[in-house]
Amino acid sequence: MSIMNAQRMEMNLIYIFVVAMFCMAVISPALAQEKVILDTDLGADVDDAGAFAVMHALADRGEIEVLAVGIVNTHPNAVPAAHAINTWFGRPDLPIGTIKRETGFSHDTFLAGIVRDYPHTLTRETAPDVVKLYRRILAAAEDRSITLVTIGPATNISDLLDSGADEISELSGVELVRRKLKFYAAGGNGNARLPHGMAGWNYQQDPPSARNELAKMPTDFPMVFAGGSGWKVEMGDCYLNVAKDHIVRRCYEEYFKGKPKLQRPTWDQLRILYTGRPSSRKLWDLSPTGDVTLDEKVDIHWNPQPDRNRAYAYVNDLEAMHRELEPLMTHDPRK
Repeated sequence: MSIMNAQRMEMNLIYIFVVAMFCMAVISPALAQEKVILDTDLGADVDDAGAFAVMHALADRGEIEVLAVGIVNTHPNAVPAAHAINTWFGRPDLPIGTIKRETGFSHDTFLAGIVRDYPHTLTRETAPDVVKLYRRILAAAEDRSITLVTIGPATNISDLLDSGADEISELSGVELVRRKLKFYAAGGNGNARLPHGMAGWNYQQDPPSARNELAKMPTDFPMVFAGGSGWKVEMGDCYLNVAKDHIVRRCYEEYFKGKPKLQRPTWDQLRILYTGRPSSRKLWDLSPTGDVTLDEKVDIHWNPQPDRNRAYAYVNDLEAMHRELEPLMTHDPRK
């Protein structure tokens, strides 16, 4: 082989190697994409609207694929507002399920103006039953592929775990969850009292469902309480720098009813970020795994034994967390 041919072969090999590396760089984010179901009490507090913004921003960046949104709030404005937000972010066909039974949990702290002023077509009556929707998505999913994040009371999750075999799947809710979930972000530590202390607002709204969730959630995958630092990560004024018709800005303005400041704790945004962007978890300190329980006084407890793959996480760099969240919260899909 001549020297010239040898050089050509070497250059060809280098070219093939570079192209291969480029293809891996392009393809790997899709392979790493988190497939997310969000369960929310949209309408009770405005941090849920901020969480929607983070969710859609991560989806637009290709970091997550949102499979469905479940609504636990029974207020008639909750489903239309969720559909209006999803529509504004360019996902009008994103499945939305809702709780059909009456629970007494009905809140509208900012929804009415959104439902009045932004396009939507879905209502609580026309939305599918949330447990049926979850079962359908889980049954169709690959094993260990779904990430479920709860940013409201545990009612829908408890109902899912209690569901039995049906026309969708011969598996019980517990077994479907066991097979299909890879990660569960729980919503019960809003008061930041873990390892021991008063549970957060979400668990306080429906303690029996919270206890059922904690007892029946399979231990085959991690269950992490990542929202406890929300009190210390107040955000919202960032929306003063975005377009006035930005739908999440309007949510915050409706919530604060004309006040000049829009700052609000970010419990739910933290849960979405921890769930959807695993690379950001360096901004949290994660506890060892153990067990989490809820007592009759609605105090929440973490104990090292038995080890049931449950942990809690607190933000370790508040300034860095602000920098991470702000571009996601202010994301505008029109730009």
